[in-house]
Amino acid sequence: MKRLLTLTLLYLILLLLFTTGILNICSNIVSNRQFKNYETESNLLVMNENDNYNSLLMGISHARNFSRHKNHLRIEKILNEKILNIGQGEGRCGINEQLFYLDYFYSLGNSSSKVIYVISPPLFFSNTLPIASNTFDREPFEFKFLFNYLLFDSENKQERLISYLQSKFTNVWLNQKPNSKDSKNEKLNHIDNNAVDIGFEMVYQDSLSTKNRYHKSIKRVEETINLAINNNSKVILIIPPALFGKWKGHNEIVSFAKKMETLKAVEFYDFSESILSPEYYYDHHHLNTRGIIYFTDKFLKPILVDDKKLLHSLN
Repeated sequence: MKRLLTLTLLYLILLLLFTTGILNICSNIVSNRQFKNYETESNLLVMNENDNYNSLLMGISHARNFSRHKNHLRIEKILNEKILNIGQGEGRCGINEQLFYLDYFYSLGNSSSKVIYVISPPLFFSNTLPIASNTFDREPFEFKFLFNYLLFDSENKQERLISYLQSKFTNVWLNQKPNSKDSKNEKLNHIDNNAVDIGFEMVYQDSLSTKNRYHKSIKRVEETINLAINNNSKVILIIPPALFGKWKGHNEIVSFAKKMETLKAVEFYDFSESILSPEYYYDHHHLNTRGIIYFTDKFLKPILVDDKKLLHSLN
């Protein structure tokens, strides 16, 4: 019996080492292709150790859009800053895992003078973002990343980790290469109220559950703010523009953000109705490249150069 237990333990150890080795090989194949922030939706493929940034962007797709389609190059030039974007779109990531990404960023010895949190209202109310199982599918296997997440408080952790590990053995992962469109030029001609209503229904399906989710969300955002402040990052909260202006739940987000502005000494700016022209959007709440350039130059740049006159006139 003792011999059987010893052989079983040895087998499990060898299996673990073999699997870890294969995971590392599959990850290194992709990681060695040297991605830039605008060439991938992954965070770890562009996240180094002991690196310093002027600004770090976080949030969902409204944040990630500042890097897609070579927009990252444009905003770095306009702002004259070195920027990292850890925002995650495509319904893959919620507030909780954005907090984890930020914590991991700091754990690698990195720093950022500013953390710009794009606080889109759906981020606070969606019940699907917090349980998305494919959050880490585009990330390379890193043992430290895996170990840290095992200790991190989260929802649907098991499914998310299984998907993370399994994804490394797929052609989708192995075929990842640096890629980016030169720009996003599609634009709207008018607002479609029916499409807006359908979008609202997808996010706010159950009023009671979305209300409960909101209370969970604001606690984690406050933890995120505390984490950034404790790592000497200035925190800036931004509600991004939408063609229809304000999302449902807008007032609740504003109330929370203003509370954080008072208690945590963060900066808050409500840009929900700052751009209402269809030609700046490729759908009803995502800016195209022209919109990103316009917003960065007209609204984001004054924040970062500490010019408050224009901004306070908008709030």
